[in-house]
Amino acid sequence: MNLNNLCLRPCVFLAAVFFAVGMSGKSRKPVHVVTNPINVAYAFTRDDKAGGREAADPMIVPFGDKYYLFATKNYGYWVSDDLCDWTFITSDVLPLHRFAPAVMAYKGELYWMGSLDNRLYKTATPDNGHSWTLASDEICAYRDAPRRTVVDPYLFVDDDQRVYLYWGSSMEEPIRGVELDTEHGFRPKSDPTVLIEHHEDVYGWECRGDRNERKEPSCSEGAAMLKHNGKYYLQYAGPGTQFDTYGDGLYVGDHPLGPFTHADASPFSVKTGGWMTGAGHGTTFQDKYGNWWHVATTVIAQRYKFERRIGLWPVFFTSDGGMFALSDYADMPFIVPDKLVDWTKQSPWTGWTDISVGKQVAVSSQTPEHPASNATDFSIKTWWSAATGEAGEWISVDLGKMCTVNAIQTNFADEGFGMYQNDAPVKTPYSFLLEVSVDGTTWHSVADKTDSGDGATHRTHELTVLPKPCKARYVRVVNKARLTGQFSVYDLRVFGHSAEKAPERVSDIRIDRKPDRRRIEVSWPKAERATGYVLRWGIRPDALFSTCQTLDTSIELGLFSTDQEYYFSVDAWGDGGITQGKRPTPTLP
Repeated sequence: MNLNNLCLRPCVFLAAVFFAVGMSGKSRKPVHVVTNPINVAYAFTRDDKAGGREAADPMIVPFGDKYYLFATKNYGYWVSDDLCDWTFITSDVLPLHRFAPAVMAYKGELYWMGSLDNRLYKTATPDNGHSWTLASDEICAYRDAPRRTVVDPYLFVDDDQRVYLYWGSSMEEPIRGVELDTEHGFRPKSDPTVLIEHHEDVYGWECRGDRNERKEPSCSEGAAMLKHNGKYYLQYAGPGTQFDTYGDGLYVGDHPLGPFTHADASPFSVKTGGWMTGAGHGTTFQDKYGNWWHVATTVIAQRYKFERRIGLWPVFFTSDGGMFALSDYADMPFIVPDKLVDWTKQSPWTGWTDISVGKQVAVSSQTPEHPASNATDFSIKTWWSAATGEAGEWISVDLGKMCTVNAIQTNFADEGFGMYQNDAPVKTPYSFLLEVSVDGTTWHSVADKTDSGDGATHRTHELTVLPKPCKARYVRVVNKARLTGQFSVYDLRVFGHSAEKAPERVSDIRIDRKPDRRRIEVSWPKAERATGYVLRWGIRPDALFSTCQTLDTSIELGLFSTDQEYYFSVDAWGDGGITQGKRPTPTLP
C-alpha cells in the first residue's frame, strides 16, 4: 500500500490502513462504508410548482441501541442500527407537517415537538409510529403567553436531568433559551435568555449569499446544544438554507444558558464547495461506541430553494475545547466504525477518490436542458436526463484508462416525475443494472438493482460498494423498468484509483486578504495529475480543520472573522490518490 497516495492531514493516520485490516488487525466483519448525502427515500415537496425532493434540519437521536433520524416535512422518521441502513417509520399521531422538529431522549422515552406548535409528544416505543401520545400542550417560550410558539426548537437534557429549550430563526431576532419545568407541563421556568445576537459585520460566514457576498441582514437559526468535558457547546446555523455557505457556528460556555463566548474557529461545520455544498442547521450526537457525529442540511436549491438533502460528518474535540466537523473528503466514501476511534489520529476516509470527474460520457439519449456532460461535472446542482423513462435508457462513463473500481454511487434526479407528497404511495422505484467493461463493448454486471420489492431503490443516492474491487475502464447504468418520469442522474460517481502517481504537491500558495477583512482569496498553480483540490484553513498552523473542495486553482471566500488571522494549505487529489499540501501559509497581519 502506497501511503503517499492516500489522504493525510496533520497528525492523522490513514483510514485505509484500518479499513484494510478491519481496524484491529484481526479477522472481523467488514466495516460499513457510506458517502453523502445520506441514502434515504427523500420525500417530494407538497408544492406542485416545484416537484423536487427535500429533507432538512435533521437530528439523529440515539435511543436504546438504535438511532432515530428526524427531518423537516418527511411525514415520518427513520430508524437505523448502524447509521448506514435506514428504515422509514410513518406516524398518524405526530403533526409531521411541522418543520425543524426537536427530539430528546428523557427518562426512558423520546419526546418530539415541531416548529410553530406548542405541543409535546412522547413514546417509549418509537419503532411503532402510532404509539406517540400527547405529553403537554403548554410548552412555550413565555410564562405569560402559554400559546405563543417557537421556530426551530431544540430540547436539551443536562446531566442532572434538567431540560432546556432553545429556538430562533430570524434575520432580526436572536437565538434564545429557557429552562423548562418538567413537573408542570414543560412550561418555562423564567423569561427567555438572549444567547446569540447577529454579528455579520464581524463574522463573515453569517453574511448571506453563496459566497457570503450579500449586503443584507443575516439569518440565525437552528440552535442546538451539547455538553462535553463540562463545557456547553451552543450551535447555530447561518446564513440561509438555500446558500452554498450554509453552515453551523459555535459558542461555548459553562452553563446551559450562558454566558457564551464565540468560538474563534467558527463555523465548525462548513462545506462551501465540492460535489454537494452546505453543512448547516444540524445537530451533534454520540454513537453507541462514543464517536461524535454531526448531521446537517446540504443544498441543491435548483427546482426551488428548499430542495435539500442530509449529510453526515465525523466530529472531534481539541484539547483546548474546540469542536470540528470533518468535511474535507465528505464527498468521497468514508467508514462508519463499529468501535471507538480517535478522529484526531484516524481519518474516516477510505482514500478512494472520484475518478469519474470530468470524464467523457455516452448516453442512450439526452435533452438540451440536461446534457450528458452534467453527469460528471462534480455538481449535484446539474443533471443529465434521458429523453424518456423507458427501460433500456442508459448512461456510461469512460474513465480514460484502466482503473481499480471500489464503489459506484448512482444519484437519480427524478426529472419529469411530477410527484408530490400528496401522491401516496410514491411509486418511483429505480430498477437498474450496474455494469463495467474494459473495452466499451463487452459488459459485465457488478450489481443487480432490479428487485425493488424492499423499497431500497426508492433511495436516490445509492452507494454500491463492490464486494471485490474490479479493473475497468467503463462503467454503465442501465434502466430496467418504466419510470414515472425520465431516467436522469445528477452524477454517476465512480470511486477508486488508477495506477498513475498521486498529484504533485501544491506549492506557492498566494493569499490576498481584501479590504473587507471577512474576505480572503487563495490561489495556487495547477498541480500535475490533479483533478481537484481541498483548501484547508484554521486559526493555528496545526489545526487546519475547515475545508473547501474545488476544481479550480483559486477561490475567494467571505466567511472569515475580521479580527482573526488564518493559516492555509492545499491538498491535491486525482485518479492516482491524494497528496497533502505543504506547510501552512499564514495571512499577513
